[in-house]
Amino acid sequence: MDQEQRDIALKTLIYLCKGSRIEGLLFYGLRVLLSENDHNGNRIDGQISINIENEFEVFPSMPEIPPPPKENHRRDLTESARKLCELRLKKIVDIKLGREIPHLYLIFDTGEVLYINGHHKDFESWQVEVHNNTNLSDVFAVVACPGDNLATWAPEDIV
Repeated sequence: MDQEQRDIALKTLIYLCKGSRIEGLLFYGLRVLLSENDHNGNRIDGQISINIENEFEVFPSMPEIPPPPKENHRRDLTESARKLCELRLKKIVDIKLGREIPHLYLIFDTGEVLYINGHHKDFESWQVEVHNNTNLSDVFAVVACPGDNLATWAPEDIV
C-alpha cells in the first residue's frame, strides 16, 4: 500500500468518522450509518456510511495484531446486524488503518474496536462515503480496493 495514499485516506476517515456515533444500519449490503460530528456537521448534510463487504469483528479492546482471515467465513445477516447493533450510539474516538493491508479499526469510547478486514483479492473490502450531500462538488469516499490498495476522494482542503 502506498504510504501517501494511506495518509490521505486516514485524514479523510478521521474527518468523516472521529466523533461520530453509529446511528443505524441498512441491510442491503451491510451498511453502518454514522452521525455527523463536530468537524463535519456544517459541511456535510448527506449520510455518512460504512459499507462492509468483508469479514469484521468487534473486540473488547484494540488487538495487538490483526486477526488471521477465516477460511470461508460467512456470518449470517442476523448475527452481523446483532454485533453492529451492540455498538449503536457509541462514539468513535479514534480510527486506525493497517500499515500493509488496509484493515480498518474504529475505536469507540467504551474501548471496543470494530475491525474490518481490508484484504480481498477480488473485491472491495469496505467503503466509507457520503451519500446525498447537497454540495455535489464535495465528494467524500475512501475505498479498500483489491490488491491491498486504497482509493480516496475528498476535497483538497481536507487532505
